[in-house]
Amino acid sequence: MDQIPIVGGIISQLQGPGEGRPPSPPVTSHGKRVVGYFTNWGANHFPPSMVPVNELTHLNYAFAKVNKDTGEVTLSDPQTDTEKHFRPAEAVAGDVAPVEPTEGGKNLYGCLGAFYLMKKHNRNLKIMLSIGGATYSAAFENIEFIHWRNTFAQSAVRLLEDCGLDGIDLDWEFPKNTKQGEYYAQLIKQIRYDLNALAQKNHQPKGQYLVSVAAPCGEDNIKLLSIKEMDQNLDFWNLMAYDFAGSWSKVADHQANLHGTNPQDLSIDQAVKSYETHGVNSRKLVIGMPLYGRTFENTEGIGKPFNGSSTKIYKELPLSGAKVHNDTHIGASYSYDNHKKELISFDTPEIAKEKAKYINQRNLGGAMFWELAGDKPHNSSDSLVKVVHNNIGQLEKRQNELKYPNSKYDNLKGGMGGSH
Repeated sequence: MDQIPIVGGIISQLQGPGEGRPPSPPVTSHGKRVVGYFTNWGANHFPPSMVPVNELTHLNYAFAKVNKDTGEVTLSDPQTDTEKHFRPAEAVAGDVAPVEPTEGGKNLYGCLGAFYLMKKHNRNLKIMLSIGGATYSAAFENIEFIHWRNTFAQSAVRLLEDCGLDGIDLDWEFPKNTKQGEYYAQLIKQIRYDLNALAQKNHQPKGQYLVSVAAPCGEDNIKLLSIKEMDQNLDFWNLMAYDFAGSWSKVADHQANLHGTNPQDLSIDQAVKSYETHGVNSRKLVIGMPLYGRTFENTEGIGKPFNGSSTKIYKELPLSGAKVHNDTHIGASYSYDNHKKELISFDTPEIAKEKAKYINQRNLGGAMFWELAGDKPHNSSDSLVKVVHNNIGQLEKRQNELKYPNSKYDNLKGGMGGSH
């Protein structure tokens, strides 16, 4: 792996405010975001050292969990998240594992410790804590209670401060009615308020810490959100632009198509227009891309009935014996095996380029990937993260945060990582 560059030309602009001056907003260039989800349950076979951090602007660390009764946010796997010793990548070889803490002290290790070290070498890499996901979304059911929302926000911000993070990413799948949608907007507002208070306490500019959401693309879920109110306190929206088809579908179909064959078809373009209609600036819309495929068994092809469906990670695709079809007209691709009667809907490099082109043409905020372990090797020309990175244009430049003076971990308090 190449040495991770320190982002040049913006460091001096992004230092904290001087004494006696009010904090100014973080300096941001309006380039594209490349956001990747990293899962802690996959860390043994896809550790932090394998993450292509040079080609990301944001990494969403999935998932923190929520206490259904109290609203408290906690790490879902503390051993993996903060304790296990992961060998740093060659790119950060100068940062050996943090030295042993002083008597009674404690250092941050685990995946989050490794990513913190990477942040020191790539000052444009922001680490976000993603809360919820399919597994923990049921725990949001008490969101109507203000004390639940306050506890959620306070505990999430405490985790951000303790673990050296740059923001909070919310992934509730999904509010069941408009009332829950309103409470979701209130929760986001409270998180933004608490993050701004933390920034002020740490003599950082307002807006230093980020808030994003993983957002639906289906109109049935979009219409339940209080989009305007959410948008006031969000830095960007990660559209979950996949799973448009699967085991629940009546026929084999595209799972992440850019356009629809018919106007009423679920598509990325339809979702983008829906959020824009609700007043979201296009530059805040980040388009999700799957690093996996949806299989449809015993089918004659697209639009035909099937019997059986599962998922395959992208690095295994296309399977031997299957022919790949790229439909650039609707921005979708699939493979089909005539012998096995198996269709797999997944994004190819050709379609990833089409999506990058669409992001540029529509002046959208960038691309997001679920999830990074599914990609092909980074040195492969078929790595979708690399393909999108190389075709999306200038990346957003915005410096991360290193100093967390009130962290419970010694090696984060001074911003020097404890190894110097």
